[in-house]
Amino acid sequence: MMSFLNRRAARAAVVTAAGIAALGLSAVTASAKISYDFKVSPHTVKAGARVHVKGYAMNDSDLFQKFCVQQRQGTGSWHTVKCAHGAVFDGGSVNTWVQAKHRGTLQFRGALYETDWNSHKLRLQFVTPTETVRVR
Repeated sequence: MMSFLNRRAARAAVVTAAGIAALGLSAVTASAKISYDFKVSPHTVKAGARVHVKGYAMNDSDLFQKFCVQQRQGTGSWHTVKCAHGAVFDGGSVNTWVQAKHRGTLQFRGALYETDWNSHKLRLQFVTPTETVRVR
């Protein structure tokens, strides 16, 4: 008789734990997913040569998005090279060539911008990992 009660209590505990876990999972909010692809080639060039920069990014949120390619020389500030037209659900893609004018390190990254619901001002949402090109 005692083992029957123990099994019943154990079964009730498992059912209760499963119910609490299910409630906890349903309370978690869904987060937006960002997908991107960003490539730079070649990674070593002579001064004056061109570098191919290609990428896209999108967020599955229903906001207006715009994808841009940015560059910087050495540790300077980031400058926008080119931006896609952008759209709702899609930041767009950029396929461009950049001339490596000076010797040293040239860095590139992709940047995804989005609008707020209340304004049309674009704000930085995501940046890709930096790709480095050595200019000799």
